[in-house]
Amino acid sequence: MSDFVKEVPAHQPDEPDAHGVDLVDGDEPAVRILVRGVLPATLEHDGRTWAATDETHDAGDAPAISVYRPA
Repeated sequence: MSDFVKEVPAHQPDEPDAHGVDLVDGDEPAVRILVRGVLPATLEHDGRTWAATDETHDAGDAPAISVYRPA
């Protein structure tokens, strides 16, 4: 399992899964964050709004990392 995707252990059922998200803005290096629960269509980070895209980054054997871009 990737460091960027966390499955909830059976003894902590109230804690939602965490998913890796890359915030991508042009040629700048992506910022990778964790989002708990269902991924929203948009999210706020560092005072900016980011929108989900259909893009993903390969995480090897783990679920793909979702890509968000400035809204």
